[in-house]
Amino acid sequence: MKRASAANLEGDDPEVTGLFRMTGELRPVETLFRNTVEHAPVGIGFANPDGSFRHGNRAFCTLLGFTVEELKRESITSLTHGADLEATKSGFARLWSGEIAHLDVEKRYLRKDGTPMWVRATTSLVSGGGPEAECSVEFLRDISARKELGAALLQQQTLLATVIAELPLALVACDVRGQVTHYNPAAALLFGIPADTAKTVPRNPYPLTSGVYLADGTTLAAREERPLARALRGDRVSNAEFIVVRPDGERRTALASAQRLVGSGGQPLGALAVVEDITQRRLAEDELERVHKQLLVASRQAGMAEVATNVLHNVGNVLNSVNVSASVVSERIRKSKCVGLTRVADLLGQHAGDLGAFFAGAQGRHLPVYVQELSRELLAERDAAVTELAAVRGNIEHIKEIVAMQQGYARRGGITDTLDIRTLVEDSLRMNEGAFSRHGVTIVRDFADLPLVQVDKHRVLQVLVNVIRNAKYACAEAAGGPRRVTVRTRAAIGSVQICVIDTGVGIPKENLDRIFNHGFTTRPDGHGFGLHSAALAARELGGSLLAMSAGPGKGATFTLTLPLTPPEVVHAE
Repeated sequence: MKRASAANLEGDDPEVTGLFRMTGELRPVETLFRNTVEHAPVGIGFANPDGSFRHGNRAFCTLLGFTVEELKRESITSLTHGADLEATKSGFARLWSGEIAHLDVEKRYLRKDGTPMWVRATTSLVSGGGPEAECSVEFLRDISARKELGAALLQQQTLLATVIAELPLALVACDVRGQVTHYNPAAALLFGIPADTAKTVPRNPYPLTSGVYLADGTTLAAREERPLARALRGDRVSNAEFIVVRPDGERRTALASAQRLVGSGGQPLGALAVVEDITQRRLAEDELERVHKQLLVASRQAGMAEVATNVLHNVGNVLNSVNVSASVVSERIRKSKCVGLTRVADLLGQHAGDLGAFFAGAQGRHLPVYVQELSRELLAERDAAVTELAAVRGNIEHIKEIVAMQQGYARRGGITDTLDIRTLVEDSLRMNEGAFSRHGVTIVRDFADLPLVQVDKHRVLQVLVNVIRNAKYACAEAAGGPRRVTVRTRAAIGSVQICVIDTGVGIPKENLDRIFNHGFTTRPDGHGFGLHSAALAARELGGSLLAMSAGPGKGATFTLTLPLTPPEVVHAE
């Protein structure tokens, strides 16, 4: 019965039996051991000292695609990939010489069809009972899938690192202690991080050498109030403006956003700050404001008739192009895809403990494609912004030429004219007529008979243009309902009143006291000096400009009151 049981195995191969020095009948334990070897899920192969195979179990033969008899005609070196051959020979020489007890390597074997296969091979020597080893036994596991995954992961990490390195945005990350751990070249340039910081022992935990100031440019921003520190405390920092003074003394204006990084279990990992250098944009805005002020001075000196036919006509066309370019840049920045980078960082942070499994999953496999698309989007945003800023600079130069030409014809400013104020109201409405039409805003004229007034008509026109344009924006931003602007003129004791009434977004009560402050604006693309300059001009004309609103969504009324005679004339009398 024992002989029959042994014969029912994979065949009574004398060579296999000889591997274990079996003689006579196979005892039950030996039968069990032989079955274990033959049916093991791991490839097991036996080789002679010269490397020729003596036997391979079922898994070993299946992995390489050979039968047992075919395998015996091969050797370890004949099936090893050429790139791994020398290392394999060297390893086996050390094993057989007794220098090492076992050999554990990752290498490539060649299948019967010639295709390479990555394996983890662990090899030891086997004694036949005597003092010398008779053969080697090799345990083989297929790691091709892991190698492919590792290569893909490396490619994705390289791609992500390349994208981050090439970004025009500065990226700075810190750990839970607030110590800087990562930064890209843009951050090193902006914040003056020395190039040899990573080599410093001990490493500087906060290598930023640039000075960081609040938006006023004079108040030093304490480290605990900077975006990274605030994000570590749980604050969500978005578009915080700072002035960065680099070690070489150059001042840069920056917008910073920061967010805390958390792991998959909700544990804090640190924080990431994304900083955009907006110096060129601020310079363009400042230049535009400076030129606008020059335009106001030039137009006051030139007189309304000549300015209307020359400066306002020519510069108005150019300013329209500047406004379009500025709006395009502002819109692109507002819709920037850089927030996607934070999402990538969050996603990687959430799966930091098991990136391999994450990238093998359905969500992780889509991440490289997303990062590639994000890289292209950010590069496109940068190129578009540079193009638009170049157009802005070109238009500003054109404006400067127009202003310089007009200054040659300028005459004494502050000239007053006696006229019907309704004429200036009509002029201001005509200047905004195209914008009203584009935004679907209806104009209603409610004019009453008025006495003639003595005014600097250009300054009055500047006030009306600003107030009416502001009403147009308010209507355009309103959600639903009629879009209507009513202009009403009325006579009062010793003065006239022009009311601009809109059905727009309205003004919150807390903003009514601030709406005429310099720099205050509620529009993303607003500059905050239109209503401020209008209020100043009204005061200099001896009148006033007031705002009223019942609240958000209930429209607003701006009332310009002007004396019948200018302050200088009243004083002279």
